[in-house]
Amino acid sequence: MAADQPEIDPKKVRKSVNTYLKYSGLAFQMAGLVALGIFLGQWLDKKLNTPKPFFTIALVCLFFAGFMYRLYIDLTKKPEDEK
Repeated sequence: MAADQPEIDPKKVRKSVNTYLKYSGLAFQMAGLVALGIFLGQWLDKKLNTPKPFFTIALVCLFFAGFMYRLYIDLTKKPEDEK
């Protein structure tokens, strides 16, 4: 190893990779929840024959709000709370 290169701490690298994977997975979770809200809402709107997509809009908003709440809780959690 060259003398001018700093030594890399494997624990810091592992922690940063785990954090990156954790938060990159949140985008897929959000997309999945919104898609689920759209699917269920359209199914309910068709089943109940509503004139406008009331259930679709309501479920997408509900699932998105629930995801944002969970994200807020996750981001404000102290590091010692994590396992």
